[in-house]
Amino acid sequence: MKKFLLFVYLLGIVSYLGYSQSLTLSNENGPVANDSYINVLGLPTDDEIVVELNITNTTAEPIPVLCKKVEVNMVSGTASLFCWGLCFAPNVFVSPDPITINGNSTNDADFSGHYLPSGIPGMSVIRYVFYDERNPADSVCANINFQAYPLGISTPSEKASVSVYPNPASGNVTFSYASQDAATSLVIRNLLGGMVKEIALSGTSGKVAFNTGDLPSGIYFYSLIVNGNAASTKKLVVRH
Repeated sequence: MKKFLLFVYLLGIVSYLGYSQSLTLSNENGPVANDSYINVLGLPTDDEIVVELNITNTTAEPIPVLCKKVEVNMVSGTASLFCWGLCFAPNVFVSPDPITINGNSTNDADFSGHYLPSGIPGMSVIRYVFYDERNPADSVCANINFQAYPLGISTPSEKASVSVYPNPASGNVTFSYASQDAATSLVIRNLLGGMVKEIALSGTSGKVAFNTGDLPSGIYFYSLIVNGNAASTKKLVVRH
């Protein structure tokens, strides 16, 4: 019995260590919560809109850290790239080589995310994930709302909103939306940015029901599409 209890205890310790969060994020405004959203503003005429993040190793041991870019929702005709030590082309989504962050140290020089609006107004959502090369489950991420709007034009949070209930979901959900301009559709995307469902909408406000039974358990993002752009994007968790 004692040996069994010891085994369970050790198994619990291993599980905890295997999934503990050894990395944290911050920026010029202070700590950034894991999986949080940050609004970064710019103009469609900007060559690029840039976000910078600091990555901290909270353990005593060095960690080889890889960076992954996930384009959750991109305005058509725009592009993005990121730098993790080196800067990579828009078609690179994972840094080829890790950067080692020493124990109890912060890397505040090697990461930047670059959004290229190409003169097109709208909001694109890009997630940046930092993880231990040896244990990808040990990760931290931030979602960046790159908002490129002309001066005098409202940002998405002011002109449109969308929400879902219940969340997390296991069956039927209801989306509620409101916008100054008529919404055309609601788009649901997976973690890789692939569209899994598009729901037609009409009018400036309303509710629409959707059954999540066909979606595997996981994290998704839903976007309210107004005038061809994602006016508001939020997270949906599906648990069966």
